[in-house]
This record gives sequence, C-alpha cells and structure tokens, in this order.
Amino acid sequence: MIVIRNFLEHNKKSLASIAAVELTRGLFIVIIALSFTDLIVERTGIIFLFGALCLRIAIDNAREKIFCRLASKVKIECRKKIHAAVFDHNRQSLENGELLTLIFDTVAALEQFIIRVLPTVASMLILTPLILIVAAFVDPISALIFLVTLPIAPFLLYLIGRAVGDRNAKAQNLLIKLNADFDELLRAVPTLKMFHQTAPAVERLQSISQRSTAAILDVLRLAFISAFALELITTLAIALVAVTCGLRLSAGAIEFRAAFFILLLAPEFFAPIRQLGAAFHSFIDARQALDRLKPFLIVEKIPRGAVEKTPMPPSITVENVSFTYPHKLTPALVELNLTIEAGKITVIKGESGAGKSTLLKLIAGINRPTVGEIFINDLPMSRTDRQSLLEKIAYVPQQPHWFQASFLDNATVFNGDESIKKLVAEVGLTVENHDLSRGQLQRLGLLRALLKIERGASIVILDEPTAGLDLNTERLILELIKKIGRRRTIVIAAHRPTVIESADRIIDLDS
Repeated sequence: MIVIRNFLEHNKKSLASIAAVELTRGLFIVIIALSFTDLIVERTGIIFLFGALCLRIAIDNAREKIFCRLASKVKIECRKKIHAAVFDHNRQSLENGELLTLIFDTVAALEQFIIRVLPTVASMLILTPLILIVAAFVDPISALIFLVTLPIAPFLLYLIGRAVGDRNAKAQNLLIKLNADFDELLRAVPTLKMFHQTAPAVERLQSISQRSTAAILDVLRLAFISAFALELITTLAIALVAVTCGLRLSAGAIEFRAAFFILLLAPEFFAPIRQLGAAFHSFIDARQALDRLKPFLIVEKIPRGAVEKTPMPPSITVENVSFTYPHKLTPALVELNLTIEAGKITVIKGESGAGKSTLLKLIAGINRPTVGEIFINDLPMSRTDRQSLLEKIAYVPQQPHWFQASFLDNATVFNGDESIKKLVAEVGLTVENHDLSRGQLQRLGLLRALLKIERGASIVILDEPTAGLDLNTERLILELIKKIGRRRTIVIAAHRPTVIESADRIIDLDS
C-alpha cells in the first residue's frame, strides 16, 4: 500500500479529519451506550439519547463524505501518473487491453479499498482501542475477553487471503485478456464483416467472457466464505461476553448497569472486524491492483548532476541516436548525428519513412532513444528535469486530436485559458468552428502551440504544419511561424517547397 501511504502523507489534512471523526464517533458510541443504560436503569435521559443518536448519524455521514473525497483524489492521481508513465517510461508497447484494465478496473479497485477497507482500518486503529480502554475501566474481565478473542479473526483472514490471492490474480489476467480481445474485435469489425468471420470472433469473446465470469465467481465464493467465518467468530465472541456477564450477574459478581453497558459495547467493539470480513474482497483486489500499478506509479529519480532549469532558447544536439519502435525489428533511425542551432528555424526534410516524425517525437521527449543521447544546451535530456523541459516545449503533431468538447476546450486542452480568444484569429479560425478539416486541425495544433509559447515555451516543434492548407493559408501560417521564431528554436518537419524555403537551415535525412 505504498501508493496510498504516500498519497496520505501528502494529504495530512485528510488524515487529521479521519482521525478526528473516528475519535468523535467512538466517543459518541460510548455516550450513547451510557445514555441507553441510564434510560433502562433509571428511566431518564431519553431526549439526550435521541440527540446523541442524531449527532452520530451526522458524524457517520461526514465520515463517509471524507472517504469518498479521498477515494476520488486517489483515483484521479493514479490515472494521471499512469498517463504520465506511459510516455515518460516509453511504454507505448503496452497493449490496449491491459491499459484499459489499468485505467478503469484496477484504479476502481483502489477506490473501493479506500471507501470500504480504509474506514474499517481506521475504526480498528482508533475505535477498537477506545472501547477496549473504556471496557477495562468498567469491567476488566470482559475487557480481557475482548482482548483474547480479537486476534482470531485477523489470523483467519490471513489464511483465507493466501488462498484468494492466486485466484484473484487469475481472474484479473482473464479480465485483461477479455478487454484486449474486445478492443481487437471492435477495431477489426469492418474486416471481419468483409470476410464473414464475425461469428467465430464473437464465439471466442463469449468463451473468454464465460471463463472470466467463472473465475470472478470463484473469488467471490471464497470472499463470502471468509465473511461468513468472521461473522460466526464475532458472534461467538459476543455470545461469550454475554454468557460470562450473565453468569457473573447471577452470582452477584457484577452490577446490572456495568453488565448492560458492556453488552452494548460488545457489538461495536467487534463491528470493524465484521466489516473487514465484508470488505475483504476489496482488500484482495486492491493488493493485486497495487502490484499491477507499481511499475507505473514509481517516479523515476533524475540522476545526480541534473539541473532544475534549462536556459532558453537552446541548441539541440542529436548524438549517435538510434530508435526502434516496440515490437518492430527495423529501426526507424540509425546512428543519427545532427545539431539544431538555437533561435533558428530548422526544417527537417526527407522522403516518407525517413524518420522525420520519429525524430521530432524524440526531441519533444515523447519517445526516448533506443541508443544515443539528445542534448539540450549540452545537457543530456535524460539528466535534465523533465517537467521543466516539457514546459518549454510546444509540440504540434501531424494530426492534432479533436476532443468531443467545445472549440475553446479543445484549443486550451481543458485548461480554460481565456487568452486563447485573441490568438484564434491569428491562425484563421473562429470559436464557432466544430467540424474541422485536416487543415483546420493543423491550425488548431498551431493555436495550442501559440498558447504554450505565451506561457514561456522556447522550443517549437511542428510536424507538417501546412499539410492540407491552400497557398494563401500556408503563407499566413509561415508568416506566423517567422513571427514566433524570434528568440525561439523552431524545428519543422516538412516536404512542401514553400516551407523549406522559409528555413534558416535545412537538414536532409535522406542524405
């Protein structure tokens, strides 16, 4: 649970709130038990008891909201780290099925852990000792019975957990395979229909779905058994306390008030353990989820000698760089050496497949060289603070992505920056644009780059920025590129003569 622990350490207010609410809840449980005892024995305090019960309901609601907010924060944080790790650690080779399972099912398991298991753990750490201390003052013998019977349930859970873990891992693997096959089927629907092969694909999907369902039911069966076992143990423990108090009450060794008070506390004392039994399946899921998420959530430390800030605009040096895409045998780039001068417009040209887009992705930090190094102002990118560097890079791909959202949300990538409105006209777009052509998408990407330049980006990387544009619009974009090229290092992949002619320097990958 390192991930959750680290997150909680950075959210100490949440920890303080949880501790305060649990302690208050425990005190109210004791107060309610005392009030109910007074009501039975002396027939007084009914209004006070009613008020205490209402306050406990309010405290329980506040407690639930705290854990729900915490679960939402953890879920968002994990998904952000997975998204960053996919690019930062060059994990594009991750299969879609596994990525979907990580983003949705695996992260959802952590959410369920915080909503169901963490409250129970908090109660065991705060509520259980509080009730034990109170019981020790009222009746030491009953407190001793509480203390002796308490470790039995966790030990039983440990034994069951070892059996459930392997089966849960099997169920998760089948779920990943199911997601992968479903994703593959959706992508291949046109081809399958063309060759009349949809029936075998659907049958295969049904087979994996049935196996996945059977594996999940197998895990749930053990989870239900564990919950039943805990219910039985806690019920027997409460019965042992009740029988002991009854016999001692008959013998005159304990007062009725004390015996009744202990009997009211006994169910509350064992309640966290019973809840843990009901949430045990969520605990097993979360443990498996953290094992799967660990490679993506580990933050890579920058080696010694790294710098926090990089002077801009920089020169860029590519030294003996080779790159091969995952699952490919032929390298896209082989022992490439070149230098891009600071503050200049450099055009990378070459035939299709020469590696122009690959080189731009390496310079932008989206991919990492398989061999070799890229230097920014004579500092290797691998030893430069990544966040500081990426804040200085504006990258526009060949096909900028259009989200199902408003134009302004697409232009600002949901950052809500109002300054984008004054830049829209510079690229020949309007805020009413929705169904964009390829040329308009290129200008949308350039618009995003302009916004990042306003925030301080000094490296501008453009992949075919005028593709799909007519001559007049192309001339407008080139003038805009020259305008933003002042005091910035601009790298453009292009094959159109007008773009190549506008460059300060041309690098031909074919040569």
